[in-house]
Parts: sequence; C-alpha cells; structure tokens
Amino acid sequence: MRDLYQILGVERTASSDEIKKAYRKLAMKFHPDRTDNDPKKSDKFKEISAAFDVLGDPEKRKLYDEFGELATRPGFDPEQARQYAHAREASGGGFRWNGGQGSSVHSTDDFLKFIFGDMFGGGGQAGFDDLGAGGGFGFGGSGFGSAPRGRDLHQTLNLDFLQAIRGDQLEIHLRYQDRCPACGGRGARRGAGACQACGGQGTQIIDRTLKVRIPPGADDGRKMRIRHQGSAAAAGGTPGDLVLTIRVQPHPYFTRKDRDVLVTVPITVEKALKGTKLKLETPLGKVIRLTVPPGSQQGTQLRVPGHGVQGNDNSLAGDFIITLKIQLPARITPALAEAARLLSEDVTLELPGQMQYVE
Repeated sequence: MRDLYQILGVERTASSDEIKKAYRKLAMKFHPDRTDNDPKKSDKFKEISAAFDVLGDPEKRKLYDEFGELATRPGFDPEQARQYAHAREASGGGFRWNGGQGSSVHSTDDFLKFIFGDMFGGGGQAGFDDLGAGGGFGFGGSGFGSAPRGRDLHQTLNLDFLQAIRGDQLEIHLRYQDRCPACGGRGARRGAGACQACGGQGTQIIDRTLKVRIPPGADDGRKMRIRHQGSAAAAGGTPGDLVLTIRVQPHPYFTRKDRDVLVTVPITVEKALKGTKLKLETPLGKVIRLTVPPGSQQGTQLRVPGHGVQGNDNSLAGDFIITLKIQLPARITPALAEAARLLSEDVTLELPGQMQYVE
C-alpha cells in the first residue's frame, strides 16, 4: 500500500488545511465527471478519496501516524496493537510500528500471529470478521490481559434504493439468545437459588430495539460495525459488536453508477425535434423542471448537479442524469413512412470504417 501522504502529495507535517487543499485540487482533477470516466483516472480518484478519508480525520490520522497501514483496516483495535508492541518491547526492546516515520520492524502477519497464536498459546480460536474487500479483523475471544469479550451479532439490513441514496435513521429489532443479565449467565443468584429470570438456564431470549444512522450512498453488500452492541460479556468484559450487512433493493426506474443516479426517460420524435419541458422529482425528493433542447438526439443526457449521492468531507456529491430515449411507433403506416422519408432528407450519416447501408 502506498504511503497516504505521498498519494496526496503532502509532507507528514502538513496541517489539516494543507491536506484539505491538496485533496480538493486532486479531486477536481481526477473526478470521473471531468475525465470522461477514464478507468485509470477513476481508480486514481478512489485512491485519493481513500487517502483523504484517513488523513482528513484527526483521529484516523493520529492512528495512521502511529501504526501505519494496519490502522486503515476495518476492525483495527489500537489497544490490542499497543499491547503487542509492549510485549515485543519486553521481550527484545527497540520496537516501533511499521509506518511511523518510516520505521519498519515487524509485519502485519507478525501481529496477527501474536493475536491468534501467542495470545491463546497457539491453540485458541478468535473470531475473524471480514468487513469487505480490504479485509479486517475483530477479536471474538480474550483480549491480552483482559476479560473475555462478548461475541459479535450479525444481521442483514434491507434498504430501499432511495433510502440508500439519501441516508436514513432506522430502528432495527434485535432478537437473540444471550447470557442472562439477571444472574450473569451463572443460572443462580447468590443466596437465592436458581435464577427466576432464566429458570436456571443461564441464558434467555433478548429483545431490544436500536437506532442506526445509515450514511448517504450506502452500497449493497456494505458491512457496518456498531461497537459494543453485540452479545454481553462476562463480568468485566467488553460486549461484542453488531455487524450489519446492507442489502439495497433495486428501484423500478433509477440505477446508480458510483455517486451518480441514472434514469432513462422516453420521448416522442416530435418533442425531441421541437424541444419541451420535463417535470420530475429528483432522488433527493425535489420537484424540478428541465428544458429538453430542440433537436435532442437518442441518448441526449440532461444533468442535475448535486442530486445524486450526497457528498461529505471526503467526496463530492454525485449528479442526477436523465438519458432521453426516442420512442418510435410500433405500427408503421404509409403516412409515417413518408414522414420518416422527409425527416431523413437532410440527414448525413457518417459511418465508421468501410460500413455502408445496402438497399
């Protein structure tokens, strides 16, 4: 992985304003709307956005400066990493993380071996949660020198298309078998015999409702980790996390490409030739009127800037793009055939290569 400071072309000592200025300059240069969706430049834009996502956030930047590339992985736990560093220092001294001002001592694989091997004597099994193509890890077992951690809960969250585009706050219902909160999973309460809440089983069905904020532009298949909203842990332990997998339902008319929202609208030959007005509602819920210019062709696009997926500090807002599709009649009459002949009289066709229409 390239150094994030190099991607944005700034020094490690750059101020927040310098980082924002560098990002905006590069984002304007490589934004897909300005580069005709050139794949290489689109990849560059994604790389720039990912770098600013870290360096533009003071907390994420602090962790990146301390731990390097490892800090950018979903589920990264800085306390676990610091415990690893302390253990290394105690055993040999002179430890510094790869990425901290160019130091390079131990690899990410070394750290994972410590977490999943050394920590459990080589035989334990820790929970390992993949949070997307970039990988990641969550610790479902014991922490180094700490009480056991609760297990993670996994749930699918279905969104309609416009909810995913606009973002939303939802109430989700969780129902799962968990440690009895009354007796702490022991099945009995001190001095009181069997626990009445769970009938001495130590577990019971937990029902609870949780409010979740879905950010604008949530992708299908995206995973969201909500800290400490999973299963309870033993006394002194940390609860697990709630991992939501987002599923976005298709829209009957709209589709999405990156941060733009697309729709195809039929139009008659007459309206395309003469021009017209189009009244419609954008994905953001605003009713607008657009001018269809005279002489519009098949595939003519009308663009409404800023009415696609909403931007944030790390990315620009997408657009709402309307593509015109000229609708021809299903039945051709002699009058229509004559009208088509007249329409074609002043049309010059420039066919590629050696192509030609043969009567």
